[in-house]
Amino acid sequence: MILARLGTTALTALLLAAPVAQAAISTFDSDAEGWTAQGDFESPLTWSPTGGNPGGRVYIDDRTLGGVTYFVAPAAFLGDQLQALGTSLTFDLLQTYPGAANQFDAADVILTGGGVSLVFDTPMNPGLGTWTSYAVPLSAPGWRVGSLAGVAATPAQIAAVLSDITSLRIRAEYQTGADVGYLDNVALVPEPSTTGMLLLGIGGVAAMAGRRRMTRA
Repeated sequence: MILARLGTTALTALLLAAPVAQAAISTFDSDAEGWTAQGDFESPLTWSPTGGNPGGRVYIDDRTLGGVTYFVAPAAFLGDQLQALGTSLTFDLLQTYPGAANQFDAADVILTGGGVSLVFDTPMNPGLGTWTSYAVPLSAPGWRVGSLAGVAATPAQIAAVLSDITSLRIRAEYQTGADVGYLDNVALVPEPSTTGMLLLGIGGVAAMAGRRRMTRA
């Protein structure tokens, strides 16, 4: 086998040369990092250097015109993100609103790619004035095609969308009436690549070989 004929050093160098997907992370500690807003908002998405979980945050002030407002991810979260399959999209949300609670249900995460939109309904809405952390699995089950009433997405559909993401939206509005939605700590992190796993295996083989040589000596 070719792998058997290659030395450990040469094989490691070969694997390290392979491309590795980069994590997409937004902490909002310096600016809005390219995030925008979609829906009926009072003003464009706003960044604040304080009040996050911790550090900075972004927020959207809803105009209560009847639509649903979303945080819209920048280019860093789009394109080929297939290596994130099987991991989770994580983020923190907080909401504020005057008066009594009047919450409504809608698609909480919308992931679009290859002409298909997948939606996910999280088990709970963000806390009032308190940060709530989410981990949305990038695998079946839980995702629906087109709307919350749509059919369950298949693993193949999830993989196809992740391989060419054109839009990622996270819901910012949960209250019927005036409200403000806040977002922090969004992360789309790829799984350890095949390269990384092979390198770990190589390291283990090398360590075993070293121990055997020491034992024989």
